[in-house]
Amino acid sequence: MRVGLDFGTTNSSAAVYDGERLTLLPLDPVNSSASVLRSTLFMTREGAAYIGREAINRFTEGNVGREIEYEWKYLGDAEVTFAGLGTQQQALYAKVDANAPGRLFQSLKTGLRDRSFRQTSVFGTYYTLESLIAIVLRLIYERIEASLGQPVTGMVIGRPVHYAATPEADALAFERMQAACMLAELPEVTFLEEPTGAALSYARELRSEQHVLVFDFGGGTLDVTIMRLDGRGGRQFIATDGVPVGGDLLDQRLVMGRLLPHFGEGTTLGARRLPFPTHILEHLSEWQSISDMTQPKYLEIIDEAIAIGDRKPELKALRSLVRQNYGLPMYEEVERVKVLLSDADTAVLGMHMGEIDFDETVPRWDFERLIGPDVRAVEACIDRALAAGGLKAADIDVVLRTGGSSRIPRFVRMLAEKFGPDKLQEMDVFTGVASGMAVAAFERG
Repeated sequence: MRVGLDFGTTNSSAAVYDGERLTLLPLDPVNSSASVLRSTLFMTREGAAYIGREAINRFTEGNVGREIEYEWKYLGDAEVTFAGLGTQQQALYAKVDANAPGRLFQSLKTGLRDRSFRQTSVFGTYYTLESLIAIVLRLIYERIEASLGQPVTGMVIGRPVHYAATPEADALAFERMQAACMLAELPEVTFLEEPTGAALSYARELRSEQHVLVFDFGGGTLDVTIMRLDGRGGRQFIATDGVPVGGDLLDQRLVMGRLLPHFGEGTTLGARRLPFPTHILEHLSEWQSISDMTQPKYLEIIDEAIAIGDRKPELKALRSLVRQNYGLPMYEEVERVKVLLSDADTAVLGMHMGEIDFDETVPRWDFERLIGPDVRAVEACIDRALAAGGLKAADIDVVLRTGGSSRIPRFVRMLAEKFGPDKLQEMDVFTGVASGMAVAAFERG
């Protein structure tokens, strides 16, 4: 049995196709939709691994609201050479979180293009990025085989058109993804661009010739593919393009554009009214980097700022955000509000936990202001794809929207203005790509 897999930045899904029927596989029985698995990994101190909604639940139960406690831990001895004293043995110690039950990883796929992300320590065991992704892929593969009740003989896995903005970073990311698949011992893996997979899913029902533009907007990237479908199963790929703009980046725009005043932005310190260090608040740009601030050197800066700063409640909220692991709940609340703004003109973004206590009313127009640069980058990507294919917007018959971010009204409006609202069609935003991968897997079998 050959299977199609959409391994996404935020969500993953898998499907099989037998030439007539397309079947989505239940990758995550804990999730509200079993066919959609959150691309998360939770590692315990003992080395046990959990993925999907269970990973988030285990992290939340064990970490959120827990006060971080540091203790000195002996790391071993090292030889140290001092001028005039010679070489001596010296014990090495470090402050570590004494009670952390586990570590959560999200958006691992985004790290593929980051050359600096080579390895990380999980309670003293070092894992490369490839090995972490391999753990997720292997667990997904085992769930696929369990649901099918038979061995998987081959897999077609989706990949973005471009993992990164530069050819060098893009090549690095693809090499690392291939290495992860090898570490996971997946059978006969081939790759297919994600928007191409979405087009294949659409083409199953098509009975006329069309120029189709696939607008695949997920958590990590925006990918565009233009194809000519003949309505009889034949297809011609005309152009592809992509940019590293996705739902995760749009969440960051909301955090950095609306929430920093609630965590001490604008604070002045002491009689000289020195500004609060901006590099501290820059860590709020990703929930994972908020955990970096649990290092004693950052906590000491925050505690000193509380003692001499003029915005004590906001600085105490920052300390609570960091020390009690509220970064993930904050980003989940931001994502919730982003989704609400697809249907409402305003939404209330609220946090009431620990010493954090605020409600921020976010109007849709301001969210659209914050993501303005990203809208322009996405539109430029579409224009490049059209130009590469020697086409104009009027030559496109259908625009297929897939991926969770493709529902955001500002992007829908941009597409409608460029191509006309009648040409826009929405596929299943979370599983459309996996369906196309399953079609490709069947054809390649």
